[in-house]
Order: sequence, then structure tokens, then C-alpha cells
Amino acid sequence: MAVPVPPNSMPASLGVGACALDAAVHAWDLAVSAGAPSPLSAALARELLPVAQQIVEPLRAYGAYAPALPGESGEDDAAVLLRYLGRDPHWSR
Repeated sequence: MAVPVPPNSMPASLGVGACALDAAVHAWDLAVSAGAPSPLSAALARELLPVAQQIVEPLRAYGAYAPALPGESGEDDAAVLLRYLGRDPHWSR
């Protein structure tokens, strides 16, 4: 089964992953902007990175994601995912 995503469609399993990615990253956005601890665990980020790698690049052209930020050695999977999505994992308000 395919999930309609203009201008195309994607497998339902990828659509579920895309929704999870969106929820997890916005939860991180809200938490860090409020000064709360990050809810994005390394384990969850590890599961979401392959989804991001499948859907993010075409969306960057529309401004949905900023350019990826360069990684730093020793960072955990949450930092890797956030940098891939154009977010600074060390950002704080």
C-alpha cells in the first residue's frame, strides 16, 4: 500500500517513519527551546536516520530542512540525526 505524498507516493512503512521523524524532531525543537532535556534518544535517532536519508534531500529544495551541518567526532546518533536535518544538537535558548 502506498501513502500519497505530493507529488508522488511512498510505501506505507516509510510514511509511518516520516511521521515518527517529524514528531521526534519537533519534540526535540520544543523541548530545547523551553530549556527542557532532549527527548530524542540515541536509540530512536538510530531508527529514524534511515528514514531521514530517504525523504529529506528532495524536501531541502523546498526549505523544509536546512542544509546538513558537518558532524563532530564522538557524537551520538541523536546528534548525527539532528545535524543531518540541519539542526545544531548543542543549540540552547
